[in-house]
Amino acid sequence: MKNAAAHAKKLTSVLKGLKKKIELPGEDADPIEVLVKAVLAWESTTDKAEAMFSKLCAGTVDWNDLRVCMPEEIAAMAGDKSPEALERATRLKLSMRGVYLRHHEVTLEPERANRKREVKTFIERLEGMPASAAARLLGVCFDIPTVGVDSQACELLAAKGAVPEDASAEEVSSWLSKQINPTQALEVQAKLQAWVDAEHAKLQAARKKDRQVADRVAKKVRDQSAKDRAARQVARAKAMVEARKVAEEKARIREAKKVETEARKAHVAAEKDAKAAAKKGASVKKKAPKSKASAKKTKKKVAARKSTAKKTTKKTSKKTAKKTTKKTTKKTTKKATKKTSKKKVAKRKTTAKKTTKKVAKRTSTKKKVAKRAATRKKTSRKR
Repeated sequence: MKNAAAHAKKLTSVLKGLKKKIELPGEDADPIEVLVKAVLAWESTTDKAEAMFSKLCAGTVDWNDLRVCMPEEIAAMAGDKSPEALERATRLKLSMRGVYLRHHEVTLEPERANRKREVKTFIERLEGMPASAAARLLGVCFDIPTVGVDSQACELLAAKGAVPEDASAEEVSSWLSKQINPTQALEVQAKLQAWVDAEHAKLQAARKKDRQVADRVAKKVRDQSAKDRAARQVARAKAMVEARKVAEEKARIREAKKVETEARKAHVAAEKDAKAAAKKGASVKKKAPKSKASAKKTKKKVAARKSTAKKTTKKTSKKTAKKTTKKTTKKTTKKATKKTSKKKVAKRKTTAKKTTKKVAKRTSTKKKVAKRAATRKKTSRKR
């Protein structure tokens, strides 16, 4: 700890000025009861701790019930409504769980037979055990001189200049244990707790103001962040609208340019067409007949062309007519030959049928003649 020597002088003067002290239980007290009362007195007062202890004893059958309860249930059972209620109940539950894991029951009596160093390390390293509660438990039940304080005692000592303002409760507890005579450890612990009990209301009021100030600051920060968020959203919306307008303007300009270019192209094309038409008209004027004789000559040429065209059409029509007649005669001759061939085949079939019938008749007559000859032979033989 910083400036330990200067703070040690202040500490001795502060401790000399403390006259009141609380009554601590004797060595024969149950260590679990001392532990529970010490944890309940953490960041609180002795009277409040006694009241919460009596309520917990009335609400539970044994300390194992306290171990299996939830922190919210422990706080409600003890009637603790302070800001540190949930943390105090959690620390009590965790310390009970550590004792159970070591001895398989919620008791510290077997620790009386162990060495003091082993007992001290176990108690101080219990999960959730505050430094002030561990010091009280070690000093009362196991005759191990240590001094422990909570944040209330640290604030009081810092206000008197006995410890640095930024020192934690664990640092102050370890430093006090080295600065104080071991024979006076329990007395100093009792005096510090009595001092805390007397100044608890002022400390809580100051802490309440600090919490209110912190809440107001936090609220201002939250409100400012909300305003900044809303302003950012508005600015983002405005930027989006402006960007949309710019995009629309750019699109409009592009469309106008397209229309302008198309109109320019159409105008250029129209000018080209007009120039071409003008050139054609000029050429036609140049080629036009200058006199009636030339006009007559052109008419004659046109009439001659028409007559030649008629002659050529007549020739082509005659040629096509000849070709069509040839094709039709060929088709008719083919059809006639097909018909004559079919008739010949039919005649041949009929003649073949007739010949087969005649052959069958001849064969049948021959068979009849043979039968008659055979019967005649048989009759002649019988005779």
